Amino acid sequence: MFRGIDDVDWASMGHAYGDASDVPRLLRGLASPDAAEREIALDGMHGAVHHQGDVYDSTVACVPYLYELVGRAGLPGRGEIVDLLRSIEGDGRDPDEMDFWSDDEDEYAAWAAMLAKAESEVRARSGALLALLDDADRELRSALPSALAQLHDEPEKVFTALCRRLAVERDAGSMRALAAGLGELGVRRAEFSDRSGAELAGLLAPGSGPADAGLRLSALVQLARCAPGRLPDRTVEIATGVMREAHEAPEDGLARDDAGPTLQTPTMISCLRRLKTSRLGAVKAPWATELLTDLHRALDDRVAHRFALLEDQLRSPDWGQRCEAIDMSGLLLTGWRGPHEESVRLLGEQVREADHRIVQWAASELRTLYAIGGPAAGPLAERVAAGTDFPPQSRWNETSYGAVLSALAAQGDARAVPGLVEVLRFGHVPEDLADWIDRMDPGSASALAPALDERLSEIDPSDRSWRAEHLLKAAAAIGSAEALATSLRILRAPGERAVPARGAALRALARLGPAAREALPELRALARDDATHHRVDAAAALWAVGGEEETVLPALKTALTAGHWSLWHDALRVIAAVGNGAAALLPDLRLLAASPEKNSGWVAGALAVALWETGRDPEESQPVLLHAWSAHRENRPAVAGVWAGMGSAAAPAVPLLRQELASTRRHNNSGGVGRMRYRCADDETLLRHAHAVLDACGAESVSRRGRNERAVKE
Repeated sequence: MFRGIDDVDWASMGHAYGDASDVPRLLRGLASPDAAEREIALDGMHGAVHHQGDVYDSTVACVPYLYELVGRAGLPGRGEIVDLLRSIEGDGRDPDEMDFWSDDEDEYAAWAAMLAKAESEVRARSGALLALLDDADRELRSALPSALAQLHDEPEKVFTALCRRLAVERDAGSMRALAAGLGELGVRRAEFSDRSGAELAGLLAPGSGPADAGLRLSALVQLARCAPGRLPDRTVEIATGVMREAHEAPEDGLARDDAGPTLQTPTMISCLRRLKTSRLGAVKAPWATELLTDLHRALDDRVAHRFALLEDQLRSPDWGQRCEAIDMSGLLLTGWRGPHEESVRLLGEQVREADHRIVQWAASELRTLYAIGGPAAGPLAERVAAGTDFPPQSRWNETSYGAVLSALAAQGDARAVPGLVEVLRFGHVPEDLADWIDRMDPGSASALAPALDERLSEIDPSDRSWRAEHLLKAAAAIGSAEALATSLRILRAPGERAVPARGAALRALARLGPAAREALPELRALARDDATHHRVDAAAALWAVGGEEETVLPALKTALTAGHWSLWHDALRVIAAVGNGAAALLPDLRLLAASPEKNSGWVAGALAVALWETGRDPEESQPVLLHAWSAHRENRPAVAGVWAGMGSAAAPAVPLLRQELASTRRHNNSGGVGRMRYRCADDETLLRHAHAVLDACGAESVSRRGRNERAVKE
């Protein structure tokens, strides 16, 4: 084995950590009979020879030997080597879209050529994988179908081989992998989407035993990916039925992908395996929960199916299924518009559980869902009222009680106030406390003032932590007198001692407004100081406290000509707050609007709002607003807010808003997966503004028209 490996000049080659003279040792380690040695070698291949997906000359030189290992009958771990080969091939990577470490054109050309060579070398040998579909190693058989769909240049041969093997395969995991391979082929090769879809649809006939159940669910996943038109009307029923079968099957009857005894090696691979085990170790049928997660992603914008699946998961008696549902709920509810009320209610029911992990996970998701979290408020309040078994010390926010309290407070619910008072007496200051206070009834929130004042009195002007920022912002939201005293103490501190907390003090004074007139001398001085990076904050505070356009406007004008977009953005937000009082800056705003290199991204949104608030001219503002709408998705709630304030003058925006309301995705849904969460509160604001515009213009949205039609039928 490894014929000629010692004749290769490995020392002249490189990898992530220097010369590649250690590569033969790694390759031989992959062939070791010792499982730990194989894992350490595989970790070395990923960590050095193929570090973070990079390709080196040594990576390419390894390809023939990796294929030799895959073809060695009886060698364990060959499935993982197939996965390594797939990663080296690159799966259609485009060098022009990747980050390269040098501006040298020759270096870039050599690097791109190496990527192309790696792809070519891996693909050229992939025919050897076809003959291994009948291998006795089920781990290898499970890795091969999707690898063949990716690597092999003759899809007809791949399709025929997968169908042939599926007819005789009896291992549950391998059957699911074959279904995945057919789906992958249909996704990658449009001419095979219908043929793959037909084969997959044929797998949906009810069978017996958990293997058939898993195959049906896998077939649904792949149909959603490659041939969604073939998805049956019973998709949700089939999927939920599979999940019930998985839960109700006896332990000895489950189709498990048993990987043998768990290794403990000092590798990243071992670490990731332990993390997965900790997450899925108590799950009765991990394959089922993982496949259902895949189905969610494959269904994508089919929100009716997805919300129905989520609700069934959240009702499941299976601990693992509910845990996966909690994780999926965060992505689905923040990223998609749909019939969310029941899903939110069921998510709230999870905080009644005795298992503190489930409580914490569910409450953490509900915290991000505060804008639509009303159906979960009751269980949250009950859990908070039950109290905690330990004092709310500095790490309270990392406990299940802290997660529930935060979720309730995020809704602005007054029932969170007693718990927050205790937290402020002893513990960590919540970053979002001021936002929670803004959503509360002022009378209820005022109960927080004594605890806030006590903590504020301890703030040192040179405090470099975020604690001062959070405390000042929260105290100013309540209107606390101590917020003024502490802010003045910070602004009047000698020399540079106050610099770390100065921005927080200025923003607090802006929140306090005219009640902070005592700070006017300090604010004037900072607003006139060209040397301070707090000049815009000072101008904002000065305007809120005392007006004084003669000092505020020059500071804002200077910021508009600064060299960084963040200063333009901050200045524009202040100009919007000043409104017509900043009319003298209209020429500067028009100049900025005419500059394509500056009028982009978030700046475009802030500029559009500022131009409208300053000039109130619909004809002038409309083109700038339309540009801001398309310049960055995050601009849309604010832009729609301007249109809502225009009344019928916003008619040119109606087609855009109708299109937005017809989308099942929230406006800021960029297609992320995993732990991605979106700001659904911003999207809910956008929806309200959009409906207000359509009402003012006598137009009706697609979504509202659909609801009206359903009401008539009922």
